[in-house]
Amino acid sequence: MAVDRDRPISRRAWFAALVSGAGLLAAACAPGGSQVLDTPEGRVVQYEGDDLLILVSGLQPSYHVGDEMHLNLLVNNQSAGFVQIKLRAKLLGRADQPVVQPDPVMLDVKSDDASSADQSFILPRDLLPGDYALSVEVPPWKLDGREVGVGATLRAPVRLDPAADSG
Repeated sequence: MAVDRDRPISRRAWFAALVSGAGLLAAACAPGGSQVLDTPEGRVVQYEGDDLLILVSGLQPSYHVGDEMHLNLLVNNQSAGFVQIKLRAKLLGRADQPVVQPDPVMLDVKSDDASSADQSFILPRDLLPGDYALSVEVPPWKLDGREVGVGATLRAPVRLDPAADSG
């Protein structure tokens, strides 16, 4: 298709090009977000941004009331400095209210290195079966002793079924 350079661009075409370009720029500059990946080895929740790669593995799509949830929290530091980071896992119920909240995990990670921690917690028998969410909050962290990062929340759906021995 030939373009007539002597013909002015309509306002609609100009505005569409401007909005489209702004959308592409915003997507390219947006901070990293989390995503849930179902791999042959199991479910993995991933966050990548701010020179960090955070992986939460070991999560199952569903559990029974009374089961123990086993997670591996891994932080890969892709920055040039030493990172100190806190990870807060929570099981969220209705209205995103925490129903299980183990102690936070603190990790120290050297530049271009990774560190991980295992975390396990029991899903109490008094929880009602239904849909829940695993949330791993990452508040701003320290890079070479200075607080940096905007923080992030990794999130994945979890189904809670009745206790296996309930019949």
